[in-house]
Amino acid sequence: MREDYFNYMDGSNLIRTYMMPAVQKSFDLNNMQSMVNQNENVNQTNFLNPSEGFLKGNIESNKYEPYKNMTYIKPNITNERDMMLYKVQEMCFMAHDINLYLDTHPNDSYAINLYNKYNNDAKKLTDEYEKRYGPIDLSDDSGLNMTPWSWINEPWPWNE
Repeated sequence: MREDYFNYMDGSNLIRTYMMPAVQKSFDLNNMQSMVNQNENVNQTNFLNPSEGFLKGNIESNKYEPYKNMTYIKPNITNERDMMLYKVQEMCFMAHDINLYLDTHPNDSYAINLYNKYNNDAKKLTDEYEKRYGPIDLSDDSGLNMTPWSWINEPWPWNE
């Protein structure tokens, strides 16, 4: 068993908790800055493409660990509306996951540029979808300006 986990019994339940290892050395500001600078552009080749990253639920190829022997299944999309919505979801996922990555790698200029690209792509795809099929959500007010609460008049995915 790893040393950074601690087990204890609570009645008949075994509780396993993670304990952060103690930091052995202190860091000064210059040392921390040099560590941050080392993060720049380190993952340029470790990001998955949008399709695979979305299906795996993680954009970092070296971080994906399937649960037991489970795997993902690519959905069988049969119409243009569903395909457009799926592409919106892919781009939104990629932008969001890179945003999370940037929380720990704030100086990775490659990731920043990739985030900007996927975020712009997501906005364009969302606008195109909304022009054809109506609003997805209320995040930009256009849904309320066009026809208030119009998405309730459209068929829900489980009703089609």
